Amino acid sequence: MHRNATSARTTLPHLLARRGLRLTGPRRAVLEVLAESPAPVTVAEIQERLGSKRPNIVSVYRTVNLLVRINLLRQTDSPRGSRRYELSEQFTGHHHHLICQGCGRIEDLEGCVLPDATLAQLTRHLDRARNFKVIEHELRLFGLCPRCAA
Repeated sequence: MHRNATSARTTLPHLLARRGLRLTGPRRAVLEVLAESPAPVTVAEIQERLGSKRPNIVSVYRTVNLLVRINLLRQTDSPRGSRRYELSEQFTGHHHHLICQGCGRIEDLEGCVLPDATLAQLTRHLDRARNFKVIEHELRLFGLCPRCAA
């Protein structure tokens, strides 16, 4: 479960309401699955975990797309090309991902592995060289998990 799953459960309905959106049954169910998930999940995995509360797959896709659009979810991709989703960093804290190219498993890498000085230097370089203003960053490290490496 994400570090701030309890916070997400209480905060998300208020954030939706503030944006003029209702907390419908499918939205509540999808948010519950995401709050409980220890790693990013696909839409198919979300629907599978909904069990008896399962709305149709179109409702799950609509809900996920809406939550990404309003920055309550963040998207990441697995090495097999499937899109995976997790709660945004306001709920999970800043972190990066270790992605296994063998089995596709994604594991959170707590905190930021980039030293502040390195990140600041890279940001300055991109600003000068490309006039590109870095707002946020995501680091994905690809390799093999212990099981696949054996």
